[in-house]
Amino acid sequence: MGKGRQLCQAALLVLLFLLLFPKALSDLPLPSDYLTDHGGRLVALPPIVQKIWATTEKGTFLVYALEPDSIIGWNRGLSPELEFAIQPQYRDLPTVGTWDETYQTMQAGTVLEQKPDLILHYAPADSANVALADEIQEILGIPALLLDSSVKALPDVLRLVGQLLGREVRGQALAAFVENQLAQFESFQRLQAGYAPIPVHIISSYEPGHFDELLELAGMIEMPQWNSQPPLPDFVLIMPHSVFDPYGDIERDGHRRIYQIPSFPCTWLEPGSIFSLLGLEWLHSIAYPSYGNDLPATYKAFMEVFFQLNITPELLEWTLRRSGISY
Repeated sequence: MGKGRQLCQAALLVLLFLLLFPKALSDLPLPSDYLTDHGGRLVALPPIVQKIWATTEKGTFLVYALEPDSIIGWNRGLSPELEFAIQPQYRDLPTVGTWDETYQTMQAGTVLEQKPDLILHYAPADSANVALADEIQEILGIPALLLDSSVKALPDVLRLVGQLLGREVRGQALAAFVENQLAQFESFQRLQAGYAPIPVHIISSYEPGHFDELLELAGMIEMPQWNSQPPLPDFVLIMPHSVFDPYGDIERDGHRRIYQIPSFPCTWLEPGSIFSLLGLEWLHSIAYPSYGNDLPATYKAFMEVFFQLNITPELLEWTLRRSGISY
């Protein structure tokens, strides 16, 4: 009887607590081994994160920049340019495939053999990728974080992944580098607030709208098509390898400002990629005579900071060939 009375009293105390303090439990911090990702998903984290599989190449290079030892492999075979940019000891890592909204080349056996502690799905934080992150986590049985791949979210992502890998100082340093670059772009664009966006046409395999985030940060807008009659775009930007030698036809339409998008070690105009910082710097350099930054110096600093790679004068000339930059 006494034991039953004690249980009743305990239950009454709990009920009274809930009635008097209805928000108390919701305000408690989550356990340290749980994290809410950018899709609003509550993910149980392993005690230690040493190895990560990033589902996309963009995510892999982000993780590589923070801690090369933590990547389990490459999403696709390395091109000669990528091999050159990667430190030799990481070039022979296995090809483990990609899993995003477009491609599913992931080799589950190869991924699981490498025993990653965590999966990083670095992609737009929309409903489709929330569902995809859930699917990836369920099929592989490994915690999967969805992290926002927008350029503006990049500093927070670098800090978070750096913290997960025990590389807080490097994460903070890379995030500060990115924040400084974004602040310079935003400061310059405030001076352009009274002007209409610069119209550009991009020749690539992507649908119109793919580059909108980067173009907006550069004060530009995409002209999906033109029929060789005015108004013409101010610039034509060509993604390397997207078409075979298109310059002649465009020049016959009366256009002269035709630039090839730099692409070493990856294309600089890819939304969600850390290399998009270089793309933004390049767009400002070709479009605004008053923009004061030195693109070659920024490029050298970026590759040294993120990839520990020294850009030689010869590599600089090769990278910026046909990019519209004089140096």
